[in-house]
Formats: sequence, C-alpha cells, structure tokens
Amino acid sequence: MPSFNNGLKISVCIPVYNCAEFLGQALDSILPQTDDRIEVVVYDGGSTDGTPELMSYYSKAWANLRYHRDSHRGGIDADLATCVGFAQGEYCWLFSGDDVMRPGAIERALNWLNEKHDILICNHTICNKEMVISHVHTVLQPDQAFTANLANKEERLEWFRRAVTSEAYFSFLSGLIVRREKWHNGTLHEAFNRSCWGHVARVFGLISSGLKVCYVAEVWLDQRGENDSFMDKGIVNRIRIGIEGYHMLADNFFGHDSIEAFHIRRVIRHEFPLMTMLYTKVQCHLHPEKEDRVLLDRLAKLAYCDNSPAILSDRLIYLATSYRLFVVVRFAYRAFKKIRRIL
Repeated sequence: MPSFNNGLKISVCIPVYNCAEFLGQALDSILPQTDDRIEVVVYDGGSTDGTPELMSYYSKAWANLRYHRDSHRGGIDADLATCVGFAQGEYCWLFSGDDVMRPGAIERALNWLNEKHDILICNHTICNKEMVISHVHTVLQPDQAFTANLANKEERLEWFRRAVTSEAYFSFLSGLIVRREKWHNGTLHEAFNRSCWGHVARVFGLISSGLKVCYVAEVWLDQRGENDSFMDKGIVNRIRIGIEGYHMLADNFFGHDSIEAFHIRRVIRHEFPLMTMLYTKVQCHLHPEKEDRVLLDRLAKLAYCDNSPAILSDRLIYLATSYRLFVVVRFAYRAFKKIRRIL
C-alpha cells in the first residue's frame, strides 16, 4: 500500500474509459476546489477517444493532477481498484468521469471527515445528459444526517431499514468517500469482478471488522443521466446488473433469509418497479433480437421472490400482462389523465 503524503487528505479517484466528452467538465468542477491537501487521480483503462490528449492538457495546468493509462480495459471493478491503488490521500473520493462536483463540496467533505468516519455517502441531484437538474436523489429516509457502525447489528438493521435506494448500499461511485486504509483492508472478490459491484462486495466484506458509515444529507454533486454505459447491451441486461448483482450480494454476505437481504431486495424492487418490468417485457416483444425475454422472466422471479400481498400482486400482474394488454392500459391511463386535466 502506498504511504500517505504529509497533509494529503483526499484523493479524488476517477476511473475512465472513453469519457473525453464529459471528463473536462468533471475536472473543471473539481480542480479549482483543490489545494495542497487534495490530489486528483485519473486512471484510463485504454480509452480510444481523445482522453489522452485531454489529460495531457489538464496535467500541464494542474500539478496535483496525476494521470495513469493502461493499454487495455480491465472493467470498472478492476479499474476502480487500480485507480485507488495509485492514490495517496487519507481518504479516496470515488468519482465518475461524467458527473459534476458542486462548488464548496470538497471543503464540506473535509469538515465531515474530521468526524473520522470510514465512509461518507453524500446526496446529489439527477440531471439529464445536458446537466439540467430533474430532482434530488434521496438515499435514506428520513433525509437527514445519520451515522451507523455496520458491525453493530442493531445499528446495521436501522441503516438497512432507512435505505430508499441502493446508494445506501454503496452503489453510486461519485457519492462515496472511503478511508483509504479501510479500503485496502478489503479485496476485490473474484465472484464480483466485472459485475459492476466489486466495490460494494469489498465494502460488505469489511462490515464484520467494524465499518463506521455516515450519510451526509447535503447535495455535493450533480449526476449526469442519460449516459448509462451499461445500457449498450440492452434494457434487460441493465436490469440484470441491478437485480441479479444485488441479490447475489445479499445472499453472499448476509444470507437469503436475513433481514439485511430482505431490505436489499426491497430497495432493488423500488429501483426496478413493476411498470419498468412491464415496459421491458413489451420491448422484448418488439425487439426480440436485442432483448432476452427468458432472462427477463427469470429476473422478475428473483425480484418478486418475497412473500407479501403487494409482491404477490406485482408477480401476478407481471405474468398476466401481455403486449396488447399493456398497450390498451397505457392508452386508457393517458386518456384518463388528459380528461382529468381538461376537467
């Protein structure tokens, strides 16, 4: 493990691949906030766009920016681990190359880090591709600062009960600041390498040794939407990454019948609601060459595996809804909304 530099508090770690279109905007939002306590580490997993040229320009202008490049792409899990491996700060702010940090965010983070948490999770907005803000993305409910040592079962269950999105379970890179020493106490689990959740498996693996996490109910960044690189293989595959990945994490680290696993499944159902599953079912009908209906049905079975009246209802609606029924219901619903506006 690299040694700490004297006074170096935060390493902003940005693994990238073909992100030149947005990386400059991300760096412009981060670098002006830095001083001798902050470094920015960009790791390029073999980009084939203009990333090297862009980074040559920024590296000349900013002494505390370090750029490392490999000739091939290792995948987000391995590339993130490699990026953090180059870091030298006491804490690593994991950051995506297409998101935008808000002014003053680093100073706010430094203030919170005085509390000696192992992980900070900040709040953020959801934007479109042009960074027009849609809404603030809530992580825990109630939406207020909350701290827990996840090694303590009572505190852990309270954290899991409060979770609204999978970001409470460390899914969103740009919202995570991790103590570097703690990070290196974990490993990249081979079973989760190339799953997109290697960093989550690493964090879950650290819980038993003590993990003090804090949700900061402050908006520190804007997340760029409509730029999901995991959509390149279709909607069903994107749903698979979320549902299958987090079900595996829940079963592996907590056991299928645990309260923790139940809450993880609850949150994942919230992120992939019934209407999303039905819409994707329609896409499988319209584009069978791209979307895998058999896989979607398997994912729906996973999503609705818990027993409750509401989940059973969703399971039956999913099974019963055909392409034609979906079209009719959607048309009727839109007509109803239009009539209500007129009245």
